Amino acid sequence: MTLADWLERLAPGPLPVFAHTKAQLSEQWRRSDEIAVREVAQTILGDPLASLHLIQAANQRGSRLGSEVATAESALMMLGISHYLDQARKLPVLEESRVGADAKRMTALHTLLRRVHHGAWQARDFAVLHSDVRAEEVQLAALLHAAPEFLLFLRAPDEAQRLARLKRRMPAAEAERLALGGITLDQLRLPLLENWKVAQHSRDLLDPALAGKSRQIILMACLNIAQRSQYGWWDEALLGDYLALSGIDQLSLENVVATAHANAMHAERAAAWVAAPGAGVWMPMLPGPWPVDPDEEEIMTPAAATATGVTAAAPKAAVAPRVAVAPPAAVVKAAVAAPVPSEHIVCPMPDKRALREALQGIEGHLDGTLNLNQMSAIILKGLHTGLGLSRILFAMATPDGLQMKSRFTFGIPPEDPLRHFAFSLGARDLFGQLMGKMQGLWMNESNREKLWPMVQPALQEAIGCGDFYAMSLHSNGKPVGLIYADRGHGECSLDPLTYTDFKMLCLQAARGLGKVGGAAPGR
Repeated sequence: MTLADWLERLAPGPLPVFAHTKAQLSEQWRRSDEIAVREVAQTILGDPLASLHLIQAANQRGSRLGSEVATAESALMMLGISHYLDQARKLPVLEESRVGADAKRMTALHTLLRRVHHGAWQARDFAVLHSDVRAEEVQLAALLHAAPEFLLFLRAPDEAQRLARLKRRMPAAEAERLALGGITLDQLRLPLLENWKVAQHSRDLLDPALAGKSRQIILMACLNIAQRSQYGWWDEALLGDYLALSGIDQLSLENVVATAHANAMHAERAAAWVAAPGAGVWMPMLPGPWPVDPDEEEIMTPAAATATGVTAAAPKAAVAPRVAVAPPAAVVKAAVAAPVPSEHIVCPMPDKRALREALQGIEGHLDGTLNLNQMSAIILKGLHTGLGLSRILFAMATPDGLQMKSRFTFGIPPEDPLRHFAFSLGARDLFGQLMGKMQGLWMNESNREKLWPMVQPALQEAIGCGDFYAMSLHSNGKPVGLIYADRGHGECSLDPLTYTDFKMLCLQAARGLGKVGGAAPGR
């Protein structure tokens, strides 16, 4: 099918809403004379189908008045809250439709709804943290991003189910082309939303051509988090999303991870009526049977399961308990691990394979295809997993070129003054001199007496009296950053071999940072 065929098949028309939404709107209708717009808007924003219906209705009317709306509250005010609640009593209920009678399709819809709820919750919260006074626009855009998937389940259920199956076997874009006759959801989304009278402002937030803007970065990172965490939190690509949010909202990496985890729990509890598990339930990673995707038993025959290494779902009573364990290379593991008692300290061990992957990852992206956050994710993984370093600080030059200030941190608690690491470029202290050229430093007992007095008192207090590595990073003859790393100041010591690897990785990091976004940082 062509794009035009799909646009015709998914053209605007009557939409059902979930039964929970209809029940809430019916209760609110009885209080329509006194109810606040915000309360009704929150009900609608819990249902992507109700949201699309409301926006389409409001903008269909608004187009005659020469205006568009991009929030549920604005749409309700345009239509009139009493009028909308009265009309909402006539909305069809999804569970009472032909789709609702199919248990597998409803399971798939609830699974999709969980993911969309989660992404929208993340998007609104991180937009608020970015001081966005119109955070609901970002939330609504996150809901509308999934409009093509919901409409496929309603209007083309066979293709929707085939797409869900294929996505578990191959990359999403390839699966979409096979299931939809040569087009992808990205190609379908914007023209479809335009047909449904979604405001240009909302479509801009979802436009890949505008992906470099702050609100779009927040939105896409949050949608990615919801997608990648749907069945667990070990996906290493999550680190890139966390770093994107860290760079936009000027939050530490640990704060971003903690906020994302808390948002997942809030989203889970806020939609207890959705009959599918969300990302919040995987937070503890407790033992138990792995959930079966809708139609999973139709996808994997015993022979296919053996060939792909995937165990086909057994009858419920026969499912053996299973512990979901994050792979050792997952950097996000440290953010959710319980504190280790001091009498049972386990010192991190370098992973040479992860180090090689980091070096190769940087080498393979010296063509400017990665942005700062993506390149930093590779570097941080190499430092933490590849070298076994537990406290990492990445400082970068300020825009005026006068200072080096902490940009990303890992393994450093929020209350630790090391978070505020900063020094003046050109200063005569130890770090200022280190920036004079690209060079490394290993502070240890053999040189502490000579070098430690050269560290500013404020930085001495922040760093603490322990061994550390540091190396300045230069690109095109200019200082662009500094990496500080240690293994804490307890029993886990540093060693010469790791220092050699640290300098090698920093040299490669400087090359990579000089190519991010088509320009070196600090230029």
